[in-house]
Amino acid sequence: MIQNLLAALLLFGLLSCGGTDRETHPSEQPGMCAKEEMAADGIVRLSKIEVWPQFLDEYMKYAMEVGEISLRTEPGVLTMYAVAEKENPCKITILETYASKEAYDKHIASAHFRKYKQGTLHMVKSLELTDQTPLNPANRINNFME
Repeated sequence: MIQNLLAALLLFGLLSCGGTDRETHPSEQPGMCAKEEMAADGIVRLSKIEVWPQFLDEYMKYAMEVGEISLRTEPGVLTMYAVAEKENPCKITILETYASKEAYDKHIASAHFRKYKQGTLHMVKSLELTDQTPLNPANRINNFME
């Protein structure tokens, strides 16, 4: 289970806060679509999900798929970075950023998101979505897939 979780976290999104050996912008990496700029109505959200233990492996397959497809194909999906608590891997937190409200609406209307949502409804014990305000708006997260 831990191997699946680690693989999921790596596939779901690799976080780069600058200072990497990459010379190109993450949105220019192979397999990534060009990303939109964060608009005034952009969304920064923490999604806190608790998954029933018996469904964790299956849930992670859905989460990896929707995260990868979203980052690779949706210009308005800027960040999807998932982490799990070390002591309780069933508690997952995802940092999500969307360039605009319109980008978020497109995301939740997409076929890959609907597949994820419908496929995992019975697996989720609890879900808490909280919008955040960046303390330093000039600090940007560059999320990319290898």
